[in-house]
Amino acid sequence: MNYGLIILTIVILIISGALIWKLARKKKELAMPTAAPVPPLPTPVLPPKKSWRERLTLGMALSRKEVWGKIENIFGRGELNDEAMEELEAILYGADLGTQLVAEMLKELRQQVSSKNNTLETFKAYFYEKLKSRMISVQANVSEELFLVNKKSKPTVTIMVVGVNGVGKTTTIGKLATRLSRQGAKVVVGACDTFRAAAVDQLEIWCQRAGAQMVRAKEGASPSGVGYESLKIAMAEKADYCILDTAGRLHTKGNLMEELKKSKEVLAKLDPTAPHHILLVLDAITGQNALRQAQEFHKTLGITGLIFTKCDGSSKAGSAVGIVQELKVPITYIGVGEDVEDLDRFTVEDYLSSLLNYVPTKPTSN
Repeated sequence: MNYGLIILTIVILIISGALIWKLARKKKELAMPTAAPVPPLPTPVLPPKKSWRERLTLGMALSRKEVWGKIENIFGRGELNDEAMEELEAILYGADLGTQLVAEMLKELRQQVSSKNNTLETFKAYFYEKLKSRMISVQANVSEELFLVNKKSKPTVTIMVVGVNGVGKTTTIGKLATRLSRQGAKVVVGACDTFRAAAVDQLEIWCQRAGAQMVRAKEGASPSGVGYESLKIAMAEKADYCILDTAGRLHTKGNLMEELKKSKEVLAKLDPTAPHHILLVLDAITGQNALRQAQEFHKTLGITGLIFTKCDGSSKAGSAVGIVQELKVPITYIGVGEDVEDLDRFTVEDYLSSLLNYVPTKPTSN
């Protein structure tokens, strides 16, 4: 028996089988339909970023509709009779502009009505100029260092932020730290509200996002001690800003005011000029109660500026006029939402234009 021939035959059969299998597989692959190429996903089209003016106008919508829109409707109906003037009086008092200002405006409006100068545009111009005149001189006292970072060699700018619980104080501090940090400022934030652990945790998240350094202490620690330590660290590290959050129990509590007064005084041991700014955060929703809060804080601390928040959720954003007029303290920032970009510098012209839905006509140049 020729074993060599048998082995050769087996090898040939194996190779032939492998070739046949390979050809059959290729033929099957060729017969399969070719999958269509998957098109790339379209690039998402993001909505254009809103300008601050657009954000402010949107945020003031409720006040514009519920107060100034109703006033506009009264003037748009034609004849301003006694009934219409009574309706106007109720709306103005409800807007929390302040009783003295409203009484003065009503007297002047009646004189204007009697002179038959009753166009809607004329009345809008009157409201704009009247409210502007009550705010513009006070607003001129706002310091630019609250908005623009000056990197020249100078002491750390200390900002003490006060206000009752619930006005958005902690969130506002986070937004302010973010705005300044984005300009390249080194910011140290002191978490002096040691009575509320949740507030400190919230502030820490904001500081992490902003790239700001936060100083915190154990719950229940002395708020003034935390403020002192925060400023000490800020000065040692030559920080541009030291922003101090504070406790915010009810303004009627005497012990809160005494603690805030102590927190203010202890800073002078490190820097006789500190704090350079004491900013009171007010919630637009509270209307006239915001004025009472401001009076209490101002009496104890000597407020240098106001931050008006939550204007997007209130129909009483016009109360800012009465507060500025009463306290003679300017508004520094105004808030109309939750995003960082929803807090910006307060300007009388933009505020009134958004509130009244009115843009004054610019005088033509000669």
